[in-house]
Amino acid sequence: MKRSAYFLFIILTLSWILVPSGFAAIVEYELNISYKTLNVTGKDVKAMSLNDSIPGPTLRFREGDTARIRLKNSMDVPTSVHWHGILLPYRQDGVPYVTNPPIKPGETQQFEFPIKQAGTYWFHSHTGLQEQRGVYGSIVITPKDGERVPSDQDKVIVLSDWTNENPDEILRTLKSGSDYYSFKKGSLQSLVGAVKDGALTDVFKRSLMRMPPMDVSDVAYDAFLANGKKESTIPAKPGEKVRLRFINSATATYFHLQFAGGPVQIVSADGIDVEPVNVDRFLMAIAETYDLIVTVPENGSYEFRATAQDGSSHSSIFIGSGKRILAPSVPKPNLYKMKMSMGNSGMKMKGMSSKMKMPMGMDKKMGIDSMTADNERPLSPYKKLRSVGNSSLPKKNPTREVVLTLTGDMERYIWSINGEILSADNMIRIRHGENVRFVLINKTMMHHPMHLHGHFFRVINGQGDYSPLKHTVDVPPLATQIIEFEANEYNDWFFHCHILYHAKSGMARVVSYEDKELDVDLKKIRHRLYKDSWNPTIIGTAQSHMTDGVAVLSNSKNILSATWQVGWQNVDKTEQDVELAYDRYFNRFLNVFGGINLTNDYERGILGIRYLLPFNIDSTFRFDSEGEFRVELSQGLQLTSRFEVFGDVEYDTESKEEWLLGGKYIFSKNMALTGQYHSDFGAGAGLEFRY
Repeated sequence: MKRSAYFLFIILTLSWILVPSGFAAIVEYELNISYKTLNVTGKDVKAMSLNDSIPGPTLRFREGDTARIRLKNSMDVPTSVHWHGILLPYRQDGVPYVTNPPIKPGETQQFEFPIKQAGTYWFHSHTGLQEQRGVYGSIVITPKDGERVPSDQDKVIVLSDWTNENPDEILRTLKSGSDYYSFKKGSLQSLVGAVKDGALTDVFKRSLMRMPPMDVSDVAYDAFLANGKKESTIPAKPGEKVRLRFINSATATYFHLQFAGGPVQIVSADGIDVEPVNVDRFLMAIAETYDLIVTVPENGSYEFRATAQDGSSHSSIFIGSGKRILAPSVPKPNLYKMKMSMGNSGMKMKGMSSKMKMPMGMDKKMGIDSMTADNERPLSPYKKLRSVGNSSLPKKNPTREVVLTLTGDMERYIWSINGEILSADNMIRIRHGENVRFVLINKTMMHHPMHLHGHFFRVINGQGDYSPLKHTVDVPPLATQIIEFEANEYNDWFFHCHILYHAKSGMARVVSYEDKELDVDLKKIRHRLYKDSWNPTIIGTAQSHMTDGVAVLSNSKNILSATWQVGWQNVDKTEQDVELAYDRYFNRFLNVFGGINLTNDYERGILGIRYLLPFNIDSTFRFDSEGEFRVELSQGLQLTSRFEVFGDVEYDTESKEEWLLGGKYIFSKNMALTGQYHSDFGAGAGLEFRY
C-alpha cells in the first residue's frame, strides 16, 4: 500500500470510530435582517424580514452538526437573534446586554454552536418589538437515528399575529390605560351586554371586589397567519401520516388548535419527544412548539384551524384534496361570567392582580379567559404529556426552591415578578450542581408563557419521574405551575414572559450562576439591560362651557400629573383649578401624592392619598397647606360598547360641594363626543381627546 493511501485509510478509520452515526457537518447559513413592505390586509406596512421573507427561512440541521450562522443587520437600528430552545454556549444565546451586545446597523455577527439535540425550535429578535414586525423563523433538527414516530410528510407551520399598527404605538396605547383594543375587537364590556348575557349579578360581584372588566388578550390584531398566510393548503393523499411542526411565534396570541379530520397525535413538545397521545382541541401558548401527527381522512380537504384565544379570528391550513371540511368553531370566551380553572399543580390562587389607580379615573380593564372543564375552551395539554424516558433530577444534588409571583398592572400596563420589574440587579441567583425548583404563582388574570433560556425544565404535571421536559410553560390566571431543572450551566440566562409586550414592560429576570464571574465586556453594558421608561398620556375635553383633563408622565413607581378644570359659563369670570402632583405608586389600590393646587384665588401645597373603593369607585382624600380638607369620589359606567356615563362629586371644607354628571360616545381611538352638567358651569358638550 502506498504511503498516501495508507494515511487516507487511517484518517477514514479514525473518522468512522470517532463519529458513531455518520459524519458531523458544519452547516452554514447567511441571514440578512432588512426592511420589507408587506400588505396582509390591503394596507402597505413597513415590516422587518429575514432574507426578504416573513417568517424567515427554516434552518435545518442534523443532530451532531455544528451550526455556523452569519447574521447581517441591514437596518438602521440595532438588532439581535435568539435561538429559542437551543442548548448552546451562553455567549451564543443572542440576548442584548445579557449574553451579547446588540448587532449594530451594518454589522455582521457570526454564531457558531454544536447541535446537541433534535426537534422543532425557532429563532427571533430579542431587540425592542422587532419580533412583532417580522423577525422570526423556524429551526428543524433531525435526530441522528431518525424520527421516533415516522411520517409520510413533514411540514413546518409557523403561527403569528399581524398588526398594521406600529408596535411602539401599540405599547404606548396599552400603557395609557385605553380600552381601544377591547372596543376594536367588540369585547368591551357594558351593562347592556351584561343584561343580555344574564350576567348582571356577576358584574355586580366583580365590581364589589374591585375587579375591572375582563379581557383575554391585550391587542386587537388585524390578522392571524400560518407561514405568513391566512390560508394555505398541504396536498396529501388519504391515509398519509403528516407531521406538522407547529411553532407559535405570535407576539401576544395563544391559539386553540383543532383538526377537522378528528384527533391529532402529539409526539413532541418544545422539541422533546413525548409518549404519543391523542387530543382533540388544545391551547398552544406563545413560544411553544408541538409536533403533531395527523392521518389524512378520505374524500376531502380537512381544515387544521388555529383560532386566536380571544376568538377574534383564525388561520387555516387545509390538508388533502377535494371538498373542504371545516373544523368546528371555538366559542368566544364569556367575559362576563368567570369560571376559573386550577393550574396543573392542583393549587388555586385567590390573589388579585396588582393594579394601580391612575389620576382622573383612567379606564380600567383586566384580562382573563373564561375557562371551562369541557373541550370547548381547553387549557394546555400538559397533564397528558409524558416523557419517553425518566426525567427525574439527580437525587445527590441539593435543591433550591425559588418562589416567583407573577404580578402586574393591566391599567398602567406594567408587568413584574415578585412586584418588581426587570433590572440589572434583581437577578435570580443559583449555583451549578443544584436542582432548582421554580414555583410560579400567577396573581394576575392573564396567561403568562414563561420561557427559560439555555435549559429544559420538568413541568410537574402528575407524571412523576416521567414529567415532560419543556423550555416554555403556560401559567394560567390565578394558578400555580411548578417547574424544576438541573443547574448544569454557568453564567447568565434570561427568564421572561413571552408575551412580548409583557416582557418589554418588565416581566423578566436574569437567572445568574454564582459560580461564574460576568465577562468584562458584559459588565460594561449590563446596566443597559432595561430602562424604566417614562410614558406620556393626555386625556382632555374641549366643551362649550368648560375644559378639563389630565396630562400624565409615569414609569413603574412614579407618576407626574397635571390636572386642569377651566370653566366660563354661568360665572362672572373664567374660573380655573390646576393641580400639579407627584404620586408614588404602592399597588393598584393605593397611591400617595403631594403637589400644588393653583386657582384664581390661591396657591396651596397639597398632600393626600388616592384609594380604590369597592365598586371601583376612585376616591381622593387630601389636606392643603391652609388646613382645608377635600374628599372626592368618581366613577364611570360603560352602558353600551360605545357609550359611557360618569360622575364626580367632591366636598371641600372651604368651597363646600361641587359635582358633575356626564356621558361620552366613542367613535375612534383618540376621539369621543362628550357632554356634561357641572354644578358651577351648567350644561355643555364637545369633544374628548386622548393621546
